[in-house]
Amino acid sequence: MYAPYEPEILVDGQAYFPSPYSLDPLPEVLRHGLVAVGLMALISVASTLVLLCFIGYRFLTWRLHYRTFLGYNQYVVLVLNLLLADIQQSSGFLISFHWISRGSILAPSPACFAQGWLIHSGDVASGLFVLAIALHTFWTAVYGRRISNRVFASCIVALWAFSFLLAGTGVGIHGDKYFVRAGAWCWISSAYENDRLLFHYLWIFIIEFGTIIIYVVTFYELRKKTTMLFNGQHPGGDAPNRTTIEAVNRITTLMTVYPCVYVLLTLPLSAGRMWSMAHDGRATSSVFACIAGSLITSSGWVDSLLYTLTRKRLLKDTMPGQSSSRRNGDGSDAWEATELGTKGITHTRTVTVEGGQIMDYTPEPQESDDSSPPRPRHLSDSGLPLAMDRPPSPNGSVDPILTGRGRIGRNKTEITVGTHEMYPDDHETQRIAELPVYIARPD
Repeated sequence: MYAPYEPEILVDGQAYFPSPYSLDPLPEVLRHGLVAVGLMALISVASTLVLLCFIGYRFLTWRLHYRTFLGYNQYVVLVLNLLLADIQQSSGFLISFHWISRGSILAPSPACFAQGWLIHSGDVASGLFVLAIALHTFWTAVYGRRISNRVFASCIVALWAFSFLLAGTGVGIHGDKYFVRAGAWCWISSAYENDRLLFHYLWIFIIEFGTIIIYVVTFYELRKKTTMLFNGQHPGGDAPNRTTIEAVNRITTLMTVYPCVYVLLTLPLSAGRMWSMAHDGRATSSVFACIAGSLITSSGWVDSLLYTLTRKRLLKDTMPGQSSSRRNGDGSDAWEATELGTKGITHTRTVTVEGGQIMDYTPEPQESDDSSPPRPRHLSDSGLPLAMDRPPSPNGSVDPILTGRGRIGRNKTEITVGTHEMYPDDHETQRIAELPVYIARPD
């Protein structure tokens, strides 16, 4: 072992790095400050864990609540991974209670390594998923493209792998000297400022400023596009669906909240670290460190609260009609947009229901001179209407589903249905073209 990690200090018969890489005893101001950090971390871990259990339950029982598998909803999956990163980061700050009970912060030790690893990888992972949410929103809202499930899953795995790579590279190079006491908790040693910059600060600032730029461009492009559409300057012959456009704007707004919260909660600590680097490694005050730590570890419970408050609106705009519409026979929820159409806007078609009960007709192959009507086939082998018995689609609620119960009456009703126009490949185009055609049949 070499300077500046020597001479070692002995605490309870064990050898540890000297100050500033260890701290014994813990000052009173830092002890009280770490209580606030630990409490915020505990709230974040508890609230995030409860929400993750709820989402997991909905994943397992999706048939009772949705018409498609919840895992096909890419917005929900991104938020789920953000929560996983938050709970990882908050678990690192939860180790503050260990330092309080011990009355010191000591390195090298298993607790110090665990805290440094969890905070570093969790902070970077949460930032990467905030950036992923911004890019996903931009891609779908502005370009109207849907990311295929295979590519989407690969990106999720790649983001986690990259966050662990950034955290593990320094450990592989420097060993147990990498995560030591850094202010009020364990993190990358101040002896490796270049590693701090390359493996953490650089990416955090890219994420913070990158998400701001992405959302500014997204709102600008979306506002310009919707203005053109409502003024009748839209391309093509189909009229834009106002309901879909409004849903797109709501989704974009909801997804904006997460990066805003991330920037607000992480910027104080990042700015303090950069100030320290600009002043030859001079540490910020313990009070500032604990306030900044309490803010950054609050990401978990704040994100959980945001998802809880916006969940109903988000799922209504990104999932097919839920169980309530099935029970009530009201398909109003089923018409909300799940993805964006061509160039971000879904076009429309009109279904006329005139008396009687809505039936499912599937055209049979016919000769060109055969004008006979299509053969009705409204029930599946299971006895359910085909619209309800159709297997879940990886594209969410891109399948327009009409459900009718009992008599609708003799009045003519016209329903505007948003048609899915985001085709990731030729196979998807063919699959959509083969969907049943819904018409009305009088009693």
